[in-house]
Parts: sequence; structure tokens; C-alpha cells
Amino acid sequence: MARPVSDRTPAPLLLGGPAGAPPGGGALLGLRSLLQGTSKPKEPASCLLKEKERKAALPAATVPGPGLETAGPAADAPVAAAVGGLTSRDTPSPVDPDTVEVLMTFEPDPADLALSSIPGHETFDPRRHRFSEEELKPQPIMKKARKIQVPEEQKDEKYWSRRYKNNEAAKRSRDARRLKENQISVRAAFLEKENALLRQEVVAVRQELSHYRAVLSRYQAQHGAL
Repeated sequence: MARPVSDRTPAPLLLGGPAGAPPGGGALLGLRSLLQGTSKPKEPASCLLKEKERKAALPAATVPGPGLETAGPAADAPVAAAVGGLTSRDTPSPVDPDTVEVLMTFEPDPADLALSSIPGHETFDPRRHRFSEEELKPQPIMKKARKIQVPEEQKDEKYWSRRYKNNEAAKRSRDARRLKENQISVRAAFLEKENALLRQEVVAVRQELSHYRAVLSRYQAQHGAL
């Protein structure tokens, strides 16, 4: 059964509006203010601009701490570059002087090489051959023994056999000594030419070093010590 019109009362307002405002308008204004109050207030544009400037002012080589978030390989690029710079300054491994070859043209006389080589063996190479200290020591001058005349009646078969063996041994000794002297001569000629070339390289390296030292001194005078 429907209620009479006189018993009907207007619905209460959600939030009171200003005096004289229509009932429906006050409800809309209260709902709008409620929704705006729950939303997060916007930051002013000046704060955002200052935050961008602060991030741009950070140095590129700064390693991010726990409070900074970085993503991607671009963040690790400064650290990798710094590590690469340190590894490039490591001390190089030592070089064996015997393995270093000087680029030069040395063509000895084929006759000298033949006299310096043992028949039936490889040709003497003055570039790679090394003499020991004992081989390069000066040999003392030996006085020849006084010859002893042997009577003809004592020159028997045993005498001639010993005489033959002695002559062969003396010939082998002279040939070996002459061979070593020839090898030393060819080797000395090669070393003399190599030494002259190395002296020229030393002069060029010293000039280059003095130039780099002058550049370094000028740099340190302007920017300080490294």
C-alpha cells in the first residue's frame, strides 16, 4: 500500500553544501571533494626539473650504490672501461734476448762459409751459432819441441807407424783450429754489422724517449703529476 505524500521526507544530504544550493548539487560537490582527497597530490613541475638536473649532474664513472637502480649494459660500461684501463697497464712478460732477431741483410762470401763448415755437415750459420767461453778464450803460444834426429838404422817399422799417426793427429789439430778460427771470423763479421745496426736503433729509441719525456713534462706542468 502506497504511503501518502505528506509522510514522505526528503533524503538526507551526504555532505552539506553551501546555503541556498540545491539538494542534488550539494551531493555532487561532496562526492567530488571526497574523490579528490583520496588521490595523490601532483608534484610541481619545478621539483621534477630539479630531479632531472640532479641525475644528469652525476659523474659518468660513479659506481651505483645500494640506493641507486641501474639496468642494462650501459650502467656497467664505466666500470668495464676502468678495469680495461688497469689491465692494459700490466707489466709485459720478459723477452728472451736469444730469440730476438735483428732484421738485416748479411751475405757472407760462399767461400768463407765453405771454409767454416765441416765437410758432410750443415753449412755454418753465423746468425745462430754460439761459442762457449772456453772456445773463445785466448790460446797460449806453445813452443815447438826441439827436433831429435833419429839415426837411419833406428827407423824401423814401429818408428814409421808412430810417425804416420803423429802426422795425422797434427794435421787434424791444425784443421780443427783453422776451422774454428774461420767460424769465429765469420761470426765476428756478422756481429760487427749487427752491432752497428743496433747502435743506430738505440740512437733512434733515445731520441724518441727524450721526445716523450718532454711531452710528459709539459703535460704534468699543466695538469699535475699522474
